[in-house]
Amino acid sequence: MTPNQYFKLIEEKVHEDYELAKKAKAKGVDPVAEVEIPIASSLAEKVVGLISTVYPQIADKRIVSRILELEKKFGSLDPCVALSIAEEVAKEKYVKFKDHKEAIEAGIRVAIAYMTLGVVSSPIEGFVELKFEKTKNGEDYFVPYYSGPIRSAGGTEAAFSLVVIDHLREIFGYAKYDPNEEEIKRGVHESYEYHERVTNLQYLPTEKEIEFLMSYLPIQVSGDASESREVYNYKDLSRVPTNFIRSGFCLTLNEGLAQKAPKILKRVKRLRENGFKLSDWDFLEKFVELQGELKKKKTADVSGGAVYIKDLVAGRPVFGHPSRSGGFRLRYGRCRNTGYSCLAVHPATMRICGDFIAVGTQLKIESPTKGCVAASCTTIDGPIVKFKNGAVKKITDCDEAKRVYDDVEEIIYLGDLLVPYGDFRNRNHALEKQGYIEQYWLQEVKKAGGASELFVDFKEAVKISEKLNVSLHPSFIFYWTQIGKDDFLALFDWIGHGELSGEKFVLPWTKADKERFARGKRALELIGCEHEVSLENVVLNEKNKNALLFNLGFGVLKLDRNCFGNEFDKLLQKVGDFEGSVLSKINELCDLEVRDKAGVFVGSRMGRPEKAKLRKLTGSPHVLFPVGNEGGRLRSFQAALDVGTVKAEFPDFYCSKCEKGTVYPRCGVCGEYCKRLESEKYKERRIDIRSYFDEAKKIAGVSVDEIPIVKGVRGTSNKDHSTEFLAKGLLRAKYNLHVNKDGTIRYDMIEMPLTHFKAKEIGTSVEKLRELGYEKDINGKKLESENQVLELFPHDIVLPACSESSDEKADDVFLKITKFVDEELEKIYGLEKKFNAKGREDLIGVLLGCMAPHNCASVIGRLIGFSKTQGMLASPYMHAAMRRDCDGDEAACMLFMDMLLNFSRKFLPAHRGGTQDAPLVVNARIRAGEVDDIIFDVDVSKEIPLELYEAAEERKSPYDVKMEQVKDRLGGDKEFVDLGYSYETEDINLGPLCSSYKILPTMQEKVNAQMELCKKIRAVDTADVARLIIERHFIRDTRGNLRKFSMQGFRCVGCNAKYRRPPLVGKCTKCGGKLIFTISEGSIVKYMQPALDLAREFGASRYLLESLELTEMYIQSIFGREKEKQEALGKWF
Repeated sequence: MTPNQYFKLIEEKVHEDYELAKKAKAKGVDPVAEVEIPIASSLAEKVVGLISTVYPQIADKRIVSRILELEKKFGSLDPCVALSIAEEVAKEKYVKFKDHKEAIEAGIRVAIAYMTLGVVSSPIEGFVELKFEKTKNGEDYFVPYYSGPIRSAGGTEAAFSLVVIDHLREIFGYAKYDPNEEEIKRGVHESYEYHERVTNLQYLPTEKEIEFLMSYLPIQVSGDASESREVYNYKDLSRVPTNFIRSGFCLTLNEGLAQKAPKILKRVKRLRENGFKLSDWDFLEKFVELQGELKKKKTADVSGGAVYIKDLVAGRPVFGHPSRSGGFRLRYGRCRNTGYSCLAVHPATMRICGDFIAVGTQLKIESPTKGCVAASCTTIDGPIVKFKNGAVKKITDCDEAKRVYDDVEEIIYLGDLLVPYGDFRNRNHALEKQGYIEQYWLQEVKKAGGASELFVDFKEAVKISEKLNVSLHPSFIFYWTQIGKDDFLALFDWIGHGELSGEKFVLPWTKADKERFARGKRALELIGCEHEVSLENVVLNEKNKNALLFNLGFGVLKLDRNCFGNEFDKLLQKVGDFEGSVLSKINELCDLEVRDKAGVFVGSRMGRPEKAKLRKLTGSPHVLFPVGNEGGRLRSFQAALDVGTVKAEFPDFYCSKCEKGTVYPRCGVCGEYCKRLESEKYKERRIDIRSYFDEAKKIAGVSVDEIPIVKGVRGTSNKDHSTEFLAKGLLRAKYNLHVNKDGTIRYDMIEMPLTHFKAKEIGTSVEKLRELGYEKDINGKKLESENQVLELFPHDIVLPACSESSDEKADDVFLKITKFVDEELEKIYGLEKKFNAKGREDLIGVLLGCMAPHNCASVIGRLIGFSKTQGMLASPYMHAAMRRDCDGDEAACMLFMDMLLNFSRKFLPAHRGGTQDAPLVVNARIRAGEVDDIIFDVDVSKEIPLELYEAAEERKSPYDVKMEQVKDRLGGDKEFVDLGYSYETEDINLGPLCSSYKILPTMQEKVNAQMELCKKIRAVDTADVARLIIERHFIRDTRGNLRKFSMQGFRCVGCNAKYRRPPLVGKCTKCGGKLIFTISEGSIVKYMQPALDLAREFGASRYLLESLELTEMYIQSIFGREKEKQEALGKWF
C-alpha cells in the first residue's frame, strides 16, 4: 500500500466514524447536539479550527487558503507566514471583530497557533489579552498579558510571540515601551523570586541579562497574578498591574526570550531579509553577545556535567557518575525502536542492573540530551561482570543476566548506550569519541577496498588486517586505556608466570599467588578480558588467550608451550620501564594496530519509571454529574441516594410540554427539547437524585448488582455547570471505566518510537496485517512470516499490554471501552452497535485519538497491535505531530468513537488552562513538513558512515558531518517510507518490562535495592549516592513536612471538608464527622531512620550526620520518643 492510499483509507474511516457520531449527537442527549471536534487535514485548518474556539467568525476558508498561499511563497512553518497572516487578520482583511483591540489579539493568536502547529492551548490560554498603557509622553504602547499555559508553546515560540506583537505595534503606529528603573528592577526581582519561591526556571538569566532585556524590549511583557505570594520589593508600581508574582511574565521573559535569544535572532534576520522592518530589534544581537561574554566569565560548576545527578530520588539508582570508567559506553547508531531522544541498551544490561531499567524507563543522562527513554537492542555490547568467585564474563543473554544477578560481585562495564547522530545534531552538541567497534572496523575495511562479514574468527581477522593494513578487529582488543602503567606491568609479570595448556592459557592463582598477583588480576578484569577461576588457577579460553597474547606481541598463530618462555623474555625487554600510555606500548608490541576500545563513558541515573495506566480524576468519577456533599467521602451516588436529594449547581432547563424543570437539554419524560432560561443558565438547587438515577438505570439497562458503586463529581467547574447524561456513568461503572474532565476515557503511556516491527512482536496475525495494508516487508518480499520486518505507517500505533504491571493492560481497557461505546450507541442513542468486539483481535484496525499533555488537538491513530511493554509505540512522525519527543514524555490515547460521542467543550473547566489537554481539533492526516521540527534531525541512514566515526575522534561539530536525515526526505516520495536504521534487534519486547522501582512495595526496600546495585557498579561512588539521597530527598522531605505540620489544616473523614482550624464544636459542621490532621506524624518520621542508617553505613560527613541527629531530636521534642517495644531475636540475625 502506498502512503497516499494509506492516508486515503484513514480519512475514509475518520469520516465514517464522524457520520455515525453526527447521527448520535443529533438525538439531543448531550449539551450540544452536534460533534464538537472539527476535522483538520492541514496545519492551516488546525490553526483556524483552534482559534475559532475563541472567535467563531474566524472559521473562514479564505484564511485557510491564504495560509496555504503564504506557505508556497515562504515555506512551511516559516516565521514570515506567521507575521503575514497576523498582520492581515489584525487589519480585518477577511473577518470583522468587535473592535481594533480584538482584531490585533486575533492576529497574535493566529500567529502563535501557526508556529505551535495548532496543537497546544498557548494561543488561547497562554496569551491572555493585549492592553494599552501610556508612555511618559502620554502615547499608547502595547502590554501583552501572558499566563502559565504559555509554557506549552515552548520557549522559542513564546519568545517569538513578542516579535509578532511588536510587528503589529509598528504596523499600527503605536509607541515603544519606555521602562523606568523601578520597572526594570521589578522584572529582575520577580524573576528570581519566581525561581526561588515558586518553581525552578529551566533557564535563570543573570541580573544583567534581565536588565538588558527589560531596558530595550519595545513592548512591556506582563500578566495577571498567578501566585498567592507578593514580591518582596518594587511594589505598587503604576504600570505593573499587581504586586503578586506573575508566572506568565517570568516564563515568557526568562525561559522564552532570554533562553532562546540566538534562535529568535536568526528568525529576526530572516524576517528582515523578506521585508519585515522590526526596527526596534537591533538590541537582540547585542544581547546575544552579552550572553556569550557572561558565559565565558562564569566559573565552571564544581559538579561539572553532573546536572543529571543533582536531583536524585531515593529508590532510583545512579548507573554512573559523570564520565566515569565503567559507565555506559557511547555508541553511535539507531535501532528500529530508538531515535528521537530514545536510546538503547542491551537487554542483559537492563537485567544486570537489578531490573531497575525496564523498556520505557526514563534515564537522566550526562550527554547529549538531558533525558531519554530506554529501549533494548541485542546487537550492541552488553555488560562485563565479575562474579563472587573472581571469574569475569561478558553477558550477552538476557535470561542469563537475570539468573546470575545475585552471584555478581561487580559490574565492571555496563555495556553500550546506543545514541543516534540526530540527537547530537538537534542539540548542537559536539560529537564525542566512541570506542572502536565492529561497524567502525568494517567501514575501514570497505575504504581499503576489502569486504568482510561484521564478525569473523581470530585467524580471519588477523589475515584481513595484514592484507588491508587496517586495525585489529574490535572483538580481539581490550580496554587498554582503562589501566595505568603499573597495572600493565603487573599484568605482564603475571602472564609471564602462566602457561599454555592445549587451547587454553592458565595463570597461577594459589593462596600465595593471590597476594603477589592481585594487581595483575585486577588489571585483567579492568581490560575486560573474560576468564574463569578454578581452585588454584585463572583460565582463559582459546578466543581470549589468542586475543590477549596477540595484543601483547606474542606470535600466537605459531606459539606453543615450549617456546612461550622464550617469547616472553624477548617481549619483556621491549616492555622495559616505558613512558606514555599503555595503549601506545601495546601498539609497539603488537604486529597490528590496536585501537581504543573504550571511548567516552556516559554518566546516568534512573528518571521516572515507565507507565501505562487508565487515567483517573480525583475521586475516580464515572460520570460528570454532581453528587454534592451528599455523595460523601467517596462521592458516590449510592450515598446520595440514601439522602434522596443532591444540592449543587445545575443547569436550568425547562420542558414547556411537561411543565417541569430538568438538568438535561432534552426532557426524559416526553423526549422534547427543553429551553434554557436565559436569565439564569444555572443555579444552586436541590434535585431529586433518585428520579434521575432510576431513569438512568432504566435507559442503561443495568441492575445494582452490576454496578456496586457509581461515582460522580462533587460539583462541576465549567462555565454553565453543564452535566453529563447520568446513564453514561452507569455504563462506565459497569465496565469499571473512569471519565476525564472532558467526558472522554483516557489511557496514559510513556512515548516510545518505532519505525519497523515484526508481526510476532505486536501479537497480530500476518493475515490481519495484510488487511491493514502491510503487503510487503522492508526487502520488498511478500508478507508471509511473523518474523519479517515491516515498516510502520505514520498513523499506526502499538499499545502496551504488559502482563508484569499491576495496572490494567491497554487491550483489556480498550476492549471494555468498545463495549461501553456499543451499549451507549444502542441504549442511549438508539443506534446499532459499531464494534461488537469479543477479544483483543477485534480491536485491530480501530481508530484512536492521540494527545500529549497540554495539547488541545488530537491526532488520529490506528491500532495495529499490542506489545508486552508499557510504552506507546508509534512512528516518530506521530510523536512529532503531538509536538513531543521521546525523552520521557507521556501521551494519552482515546477511542476515537468515544471522543466524538462524549467530548464536549461545555464540560471543560472555566478557569485558565481549562482548554489544555482537550481535543478541540482532530488532525486526520500527518504531513511531514507540519510537525515538530525535532524530527527533521532524525537520522535515517542504514549504516553509520566512516566520516562520522572520524569526526567523533576529533570532537567535531555534528554539522561537519553529512548523514541522511528526515529533513533530506521532505517534499519527496520517501518522506514516510524506507526510513533506514543502522542496528537490528531480536525483539522489541526483550528485557525487563516492569521496573523494580514499581514492583518493590516500600521505600526502604527500594533504597536497599538501589544501594545494593550501586555497590556493584564500578562507575558509581556509593558514598556520594548515599549523601545525595539524604540531602536531595530524605532531609528535604522530612523538614518540609515538619514545617507544614505546624501550619496544617484539618480534614473530615466523612465528607472530606477542609478546615484551617478545628471548629469549637470539635467535629465537622457539615456532616458531624470526625476531624483528623492533614499531615500525620508518620509522614514526618518515615524517612528519618533510613536516612540515619544510610549516613552511618556509608560514612556521611560529620556535618550531615549531625544535621540529621538534630532533626531527629527536634521531631522527638514534638512527638516524644518512640516507645520501646519487645522484638524477636530473629531481627538481629
